[in-house]
Amino acid sequence: MFALADCNNFYASCERIFRPELRSRPVLVLSNNDGCVVARSNEVKQLGIANGTPHWQIKELIAKHKIVVFSSNYQLYGDMSARVMDLLGQQCADLEVYSIDEAFMRFDFYRQTQQKLEQEGKRIKGFVEQCTGIPISIGFAPTKTLAKLANHISKKVTATGVHIIYDPFEQEDLMKRIDVSEVWGIGSAYKRKLSDYGIETVWQLLQCREQWFYKEFTIQGLRLLKELKGIPCMDLEDSPTSRQNMVVSRAFRRDVYALEELREAFANFATRLGEKLRRYRQITSSLSVFLLVNPYNNKSPDGRRYFSQFIQLPIASSNTPELINAAWKALSLCFSSGRNYKKCGIMAYGLQPEDVVQLSLFEEPEQHLKTRKLMAITDKINARFGNGTVGCAAALISKDNKWQRLEQFRSPRYTTSWLELLRIK
Repeated sequence: MFALADCNNFYASCERIFRPELRSRPVLVLSNNDGCVVARSNEVKQLGIANGTPHWQIKELIAKHKIVVFSSNYQLYGDMSARVMDLLGQQCADLEVYSIDEAFMRFDFYRQTQQKLEQEGKRIKGFVEQCTGIPISIGFAPTKTLAKLANHISKKVTATGVHIIYDPFEQEDLMKRIDVSEVWGIGSAYKRKLSDYGIETVWQLLQCREQWFYKEFTIQGLRLLKELKGIPCMDLEDSPTSRQNMVVSRAFRRDVYALEELREAFANFATRLGEKLRRYRQITSSLSVFLLVNPYNNKSPDGRRYFSQFIQLPIASSNTPELINAAWKALSLCFSSGRNYKKCGIMAYGLQPEDVVQLSLFEEPEQHLKTRKLMAITDKINARFGNGTVGCAAALISKDNKWQRLEQFRSPRYTTSWLELLRIK
């Protein structure tokens, strides 16, 4: 039996933990540079504000309904996510962290009666909420696709926040009320094609013959249909350390023209990339940097918008200074003056476990181990005293830089910064 645990309105819930007076007020969270809505409390959803709505379009609505607005506080959200996932892992050893606010679990205990599963779901839900203050919903089902659907029902229909689907055919009335687009894996293209065949609800999808569905929607569609009918086709996936690529990028709040500002930005991105690589115990053998000109006000002499440069590292590494130097070298090859850059990023390719690094003929193993220890100590200090406590001078953030993210409504980083701890008077 699979289960999907999903944090309710996660970003908004994180903001409410340390501000209990906001629990009954409408809360929304904005994207990078305070551009668009990315998270909403239930009160904001009832006002008809959709995700992706530009902030400037709803300023009057925000003032009218006294909506509390926050900039994205990714350090707080990431830390709270780690706490939730750790608690879920304590309750179920078979865990797959699917996203920042979702995790699949597999339960194989004896005699999985509906009553026992519901009790287990309520216990886990209460445990997580008591320890973190984050409300969650849990859906149980024989497959991951059905567990995802059960979780949707637990949010929309079930008052307890826990729903179980043993057999979807036994819940005909409910399946007839759920739009087919709520099924995990059915996007807009699938939705349109199914609509052409008159399939609008989950119940209608369940009536499809597998042979016909395979002919029209290929093997991926057949797996989806089987999963929806209760036949497992997907198991829990491996740890995210198996990833092959990694990227760090950001859009600027204002156009950037100067090379020095871009060097500062890439030094910070390379620092962040090195931290992520070491967290997953990986190294990269090559990097690619890219620059994107403002598409709405292109001032490039030749009208080009996208520039990139690939660079191979002599030795695969996660060492921050080496990543910074490589990023700067690639940047110098693709930068041109006179262009108004709006976004840039750095991508790592050919990721591999850090313990299988192949040194060159002239590389001293002792020096390599010394560098790894230095990076480990740096990460440990930053984890204890706050991100950026120790780092490379090249990544120091200058005043009034244009590439730094705009976050005029950001809340304090209550759990990751000593200077922003909650104070009780």
